[in-house]
Amino acid sequence: MPGKQAHGVGHQDRTSGSDIRIGYQAGSGGVTGGAKEAYGVHLAFGADPATAMVVSWLTRGPITRPAVRCRAGPGTSGEAVPANTRSYRDVHTGETVFAHHAPLSGLQPATDYAFAVEHDGRPQAADGTFRTAPGSRAAFSFTFFGDQGTDRPYDPFGSPASGYAVAGVERCAPLFALAGGDLSYANQREDPVRTWSDWFTMISTSARLRPWLPCVGNHEIERGNGALGLAAYQTYFELPPNGEENYLAGLWYAFTVGAVRFVVLSADDVCYQNSGPIYLRGFSAGRQTAWLARTLKQARADPGIDWIVVAMHHTALSTSADHNGADLGIREAWLPLFDRHAVDLVLYGHEHHYERSHPVRGAVPGSRTLVPRPVAGAAGAGDPDESGGAVVDTSAGTVHLMVGTGGSSSPSADTLLDPPAGRIVVGVRDHEPGRRHRPAVHELEDASWLAFRAPDHPYAFAGFEVDPGEPGGMTRIRVTAYDSSSPDPVPFDQVTLVR
Repeated sequence: MPGKQAHGVGHQDRTSGSDIRIGYQAGSGGVTGGAKEAYGVHLAFGADPATAMVVSWLTRGPITRPAVRCRAGPGTSGEAVPANTRSYRDVHTGETVFAHHAPLSGLQPATDYAFAVEHDGRPQAADGTFRTAPGSRAAFSFTFFGDQGTDRPYDPFGSPASGYAVAGVERCAPLFALAGGDLSYANQREDPVRTWSDWFTMISTSARLRPWLPCVGNHEIERGNGALGLAAYQTYFELPPNGEENYLAGLWYAFTVGAVRFVVLSADDVCYQNSGPIYLRGFSAGRQTAWLARTLKQARADPGIDWIVVAMHHTALSTSADHNGADLGIREAWLPLFDRHAVDLVLYGHEHHYERSHPVRGAVPGSRTLVPRPVAGAAGAGDPDESGGAVVDTSAGTVHLMVGTGGSSSPSADTLLDPPAGRIVVGVRDHEPGRRHRPAVHELEDASWLAFRAPDHPYAFAGFEVDPGEPGGMTRIRVTAYDSSSPDPVPFDQVTLVR
């Protein structure tokens, strides 16, 4: 989400493009010195997280024969798996960026692996380990936060908490991490390539040990870098397929871990607000929403799926007084699908504070902003869990959780509406002279959906522990919010979701 001093140009641009090669190609040529060195190693799940993983890394120049050796247990003397190289030329600096993606397949579920990167048959100082997902119902954990930036002292959009969030993820040691968009704030910087490099270098202490799965935020949109401004994002990440053309690759996707179906969306597609340098509302021409409807229907009909968790950057609920606000477009296009297919949990960033909702289903009758309606009796259902936290039944309604607290230099925790009220973008006006965005039109609403918010915790991340329970019995996801204002995360909110 844009910080208070962070704004971009705001008109629709589908044609301006950089020299991007979204198709895969073999690395070629070779240069000397640092341009050939591997850095920014990061992992992502393949199409089946139990049997496939993608090892990715960056170089500052082209290389020959990029590959990864991987084997279970200690050592990395397995067969070399060739990597695909993807590149784009940054329109701002003229620099060409090279990202290498090695798809590992045929892995065993719930198994530890070690890997090492090679260039032209020579080992690089780039290695790591990972654990594949379970192949069936099993306990596992993950983390989520958005709006990070970097901890570099010259980064005006990040803070030391940007690095503390990475350390906090490692303290929790989850199976994987979800990154909720506005990853590096590259589109706010004069040198976006360096900004991305700083971010990948910062997170690789964690991302080379466990997958980091991102979603697109408005600050991933870079004018001139690709038709949608997302060439950098699509070059750096190799994500599960969505069945669409290359220019839509990675912008939305889904994957299953254990008995949880995760659905990752690009909310700019349906939002009214103009929060990025290109106005992307409607960019998929309805294809993402159609895919979402099919994906949710299939997940809820699958007896092997207990939980549906959705992640996106923009939010449908917010009590912030002066950040972007929630968006009516999400409520119109996607919340009815969440209701119809009984989505359990929706994760957001965008607003730079922490808050969560009661379970909600449907809209308050007659409300102009389609106010999500709290479900009576679902919040606080049953006895408190063993730690004293609330127990919430998500079979009755969807819980919305905002964690836009990953390190951005412009937290919104100190600018919440008091008494609590929702602030919703209901449309945009035409361009006005001297303004870089289309101005948003806001309305206020009663925040009857609000269960908890944390004005005293401007930096935080959330950890999730999935407990599949006994066959046919109650399943649980314990949610713990940790303050990440220091290297030692401190829990401040806990709730147990049950189904």
